[in-house]
Amino acid sequence: MTNDVMSHEQAVSQQAAERYLLAELSQEERAAFEGHYFDCPACFEQVQLGAEFLRHTRDVLDPEPEKGWLARTLGDLWRPAPAFVSAVMLLAVSVGMYQRVELADARQPRVEASFFLPGPVKGLEKPVAVSRNTKLSLNVDVKPAADFTSYRGRIISASGQTESTFPVTVRPGEYSITVGLPADSLKAGKYSVVIEGLGRDGSFSEVGKGAFDLQFTD
Repeated sequence: MTNDVMSHEQAVSQQAAERYLLAELSQEERAAFEGHYFDCPACFEQVQLGAEFLRHTRDVLDPEPEKGWLARTLGDLWRPAPAFVSAVMLLAVSVGMYQRVELADARQPRVEASFFLPGPVKGLEKPVAVSRNTKLSLNVDVKPAADFTSYRGRIISASGQTESTFPVTVRPGEYSITVGLPADSLKAGKYSVVIEGLGRDGSFSEVGKGAFDLQFTD
């Protein structure tokens, strides 16, 4: 596995949150999952809840004052195995149930609506009127260059706030890309999809941009 960011479905199907909390991910898997869950409210909440659960479990199993690192490590080794294993199993069951619900939702059929986004001109954003249960496919023209080492996309609200950031693959000879997202991941309003290339000096340059006005029909 490379250091590419995991998709949400990959994170759920690979039980990444559970394995992350139990330190079972490889270094590359950990980097890929961290790149995903910092921008994914569902996975971020799942990791927070799991970490809080483990803290409470430690308090119940070992309600003693805070110890130094060495003492805590030895305490874990000496802790009765059945109690600790039961806590880990309970965590695994809880996280597993949460993941199954998330995966089922991710695989739930959605109507897909495709829109070409012209370059942004104030007041001429592409009207996008869809149901909340729609998957949006937003097509944006880009101008790739050999000087860029990678690309990213950003969805920016009318107020200038970045709603999400995600990696983008732009292959040689391609001059448009498609950004897919659930319509209900955004609120109704005006947005821009900005595609940026990362230069060798570490700075980003805009290589494509489109604008749309999202409205819901339900």
